Amino acid sequence: MDFKSNETIYSQITEYLKKQIFSGSFACGTRLPAIRDLAVQCRVNPNTIVRVYAALSEEKLIYTDSTNGKFVTADAAYILQKKREFLREKSAAFAKEMREAGLDGGEVTEMLRKVFGSEEERR
Repeated sequence: MDFKSNETIYSQITEYLKKQIFSGSFACGTRLPAIRDLAVQCRVNPNTIVRVYAALSEEKLIYTDSTNGKFVTADAAYILQKKREFLREKSAAFAKEMREAGLDGGEVTEMLRKVFGSEEERR
């Protein structure tokens, strides 16, 4: 992972794992990497991953099976609910940034249409 200097490493890893869960890369019931393995992969102290997993557990996105490790919740509806909340927060922050940059809704819509449109439209 390439960490941004303006955010804590803990919050960046937490967000990364949420996105992996929300996108289905870590599907319902999937076993997550062991704390030490993820710490090595992210090049962070294992205590950081313990904190990340605790935050995800507190949000009920993951749970611990004491003998088998950490797993993504099996509740797909709950994951969808949390995904929508996450995207609403991101959308609100994006909208605020665009307003502060002086763009109106039409300009933002056009920009997004180009970003998400076909390859030809992006040129």
